[in-house]
Amino acid sequence: MCNSFPNLKACPVAESARKHPDAIALIAEGKMLSYSDLDRAVNACWLELQSQDVKPEDSIVFDAVPSVDCCTLMWAIARLGAVACPLNPALPSANREEVIALLQPQWTYRRVSEAKRNPPPAVQAGIEKLGQSRLTSFAWDSPCFSIVMTSGSSGAPRAAAHSFDNHLQAALAANRNMPLAPGDRWLLSLPLFHVSGIAILFRCAFAGAAVVLPEKDASLETELTNAKATHASLVPTQLHRLLESETGRDALRRMKGVLLGGAPASPALIERAYDLEIPLVCSYGMTETAAQLCATPPGASLDTLLTSGYPLLPDTVRIGVDKGIEVCGTTLFQGYVTEANDCHLPLTEDGWFRTGDVGHFDAAGRLHVTGRADAMFISGGENIQPEEIEAALSTLPGIRRAVVVPVAHEEWGMVPAAFLDMESHNTIDAASLRTELAKRLPRFKIPRHYLTWPADLDAGMKADRNALAEKAKRLLA
Repeated sequence: MCNSFPNLKACPVAESARKHPDAIALIAEGKMLSYSDLDRAVNACWLELQSQDVKPEDSIVFDAVPSVDCCTLMWAIARLGAVACPLNPALPSANREEVIALLQPQWTYRRVSEAKRNPPPAVQAGIEKLGQSRLTSFAWDSPCFSIVMTSGSSGAPRAAAHSFDNHLQAALAANRNMPLAPGDRWLLSLPLFHVSGIAILFRCAFAGAAVVLPEKDASLETELTNAKATHASLVPTQLHRLLESETGRDALRRMKGVLLGGAPASPALIERAYDLEIPLVCSYGMTETAAQLCATPPGASLDTLLTSGYPLLPDTVRIGVDKGIEVCGTTLFQGYVTEANDCHLPLTEDGWFRTGDVGHFDAAGRLHVTGRADAMFISGGENIQPEEIEAALSTLPGIRRAVVVPVAHEEWGMVPAAFLDMESHNTIDAASLRTELAKRLPRFKIPRHYLTWPADLDAGMKADRNALAEKAKRLLA
């Protein structure tokens, strides 16, 4: 399927350094690294990891800060055949400890100061050995490259393992749909602890294009303008914000491609972007498929943009029982890391993975995603599982019961609202609740609204989530 792309097992950075040595690979803090520069830096980091006795298939956990240091480390890990475990640097300590206990990595990487010269000097690994056991039951198509955390539909943290080939095939398929070339610049507008961020590294490396690293605290519209970005990956919330700004609109109109995904986008948002002649490519994917699975072609009609587009690889998406979307193919992940320190890939009897989404194909072969089969909802591109928030609320004094439902929000799409059954002597103190929840949950999971438990709903009854969502909608109108 991908025979037109030679040497798929080679490091994409090394291949681009051979084909396009002077093409820009990374842009950060006003400095530019060519592919030959980046290749030397990756090689130096690779040698440093080897000198620290890091072995192939060893897992390395690190904070995925968008930096030259982090990008260099990720490619060095790939070149070594080790396993990258990027973490959200903003994770609360309790969540971080939970993730590390699940992953059981051999090594942790302590970030060092980023190089300021061009090319950068040899990267000091800052590695600390943890001495934990490695995974025992991965059946790699090729050596594992990454283990990425995802909340999943169950609400419990899950670790999705991808082979190097999963990322390669996903990048090649995406580049066929939306071509890249040396000289193009893709702004890293999504985090490197998500597959959507990692996918940008792979797509650009294969094409000899540049990854633009965001400046700290700079607005997205400023980044797009100053970096002269030709491409960007956005979630609907980011697109909404950019369309509210004249500078943002101008920046988007000058681009070659704007990949929209991560959450369902409202038809009004897509129609507005289309009317402004912004080069949208709408997509559907997930952590388990190494980012994009379906996408609209560049220059698509409005009718097509209002769908999730076409499968990027043939015979990889089908509609199963109860209109459930099921997937298979070379981009499908290796499985979830389990507490038993192995890897589990849940498939149907004939080898398909159930996504938990529901939808249908139209007569033109375009996928329409109509919703989730469970209670999960998406806010600003982030998965939110109500039960996780309810469990956190229930640990707080004075709260007998909590039910969390999604409510519409113009910018974020959906945000969580909590119905609280309080003990008789307690009242709802929203500010205090937010302060306490910040110790337990990432900020995007903290409810925006706190509502009194309905008087007509007995605390001992099983809550009807749909009815409560409608009630919240009326109360907040």
